[in-house]
Amino acid sequence: MDTTTVGLRERKKQKTRAELIDAGFRLFTERGFDQTTIEDIVDQVEVSPRTFFRYFDSKEDVVIGFFDDMGLELRDLVEARPADEPPFTAARRALGSLVDVYIAEEDRVVAAKRLSYETPSIRARLLDKHARWENGMTEALAARMQVDPDRDPRPRLIAAVTLAAYSTAVGDWCSRSGKGDLHALVDDALEAVGTGLDHAKSTPASA
Repeated sequence: MDTTTVGLRERKKQKTRAELIDAGFRLFTERGFDQTTIEDIVDQVEVSPRTFFRYFDSKEDVVIGFFDDMGLELRDLVEARPADEPPFTAARRALGSLVDVYIAEEDRVVAAKRLSYETPSIRARLLDKHARWENGMTEALAARMQVDPDRDPRPRLIAAVTLAAYSTAVGDWCSRSGKGDLHALVDDALEAVGTGLDHAKSTPASA
């Protein structure tokens, strides 16, 4: 198959997925999550429910899909950090780069946080998302540290602590409706937890 055809098809899929997410967030904001149906979302994009289910398993996935994309980007950002950079610093700088994406998508991030407070099913899925982000960052840090994350707890410790600090800062920012300096909030949160993590000694887990 012609690579140009494949590329066009893939771009069309990405465009449809993005349009479904945009329509979903818009309707969730205007009508409320529970009051919005899948049929409402697909009508906005002029596709069928069958098309919707090619991209998402549920309404909740419309909200979570954005954050899953960010999780993949975060892992790439960690992997792209200089090889000689200490692990906590690499995680911190990667999260700092992700802040720019959050600021650019301020309305969506704030809306998703608000939906998570109002909707238990979304809140549960966001916890799953956090676990996926942590696993991805753990694997990226373990690779750069050249350790087995099942035997050396440091990669997961750094991933868990940095993501908890990041989530706390983002939650604070969202509670202010996106007002304030998110870079400063994230830097302050990571500074508060970072002392010593760049130089933590290896403590392999027992066999």
